[in-house]
Amino acid sequence: MESVKTVVLGKSVFLLTGAKPYKKKGRALSGLEVESPEKLLETARRNPDAVAFGFVAGSWVAAA
Repeated sequence: MESVKTVVLGKSVFLLTGAKPYKKKGRALSGLEVESPEKLLETARRNPDAVAFGFVAGSWVAAA
C-alpha cells in the first residue's frame, strides 16, 4: 500500500487510504482522486494536529 502526501488546510499530511494519483494511459498526472473530499476537510478541521488520515467505512479518521 502506498500513501499519498498532500496539503490540507495549509498543512502537509499523509493520506493513508482513500486517495490515489490520477492516471491516464499509464502516465501519472499531477492531481489526486480523493474519496469524499468535503468529509476530509471537516475531519482535518476537527483534528488540527493530525499528520495522517485514512478513509475507513465511508468516513475520514485521523490516524496520527
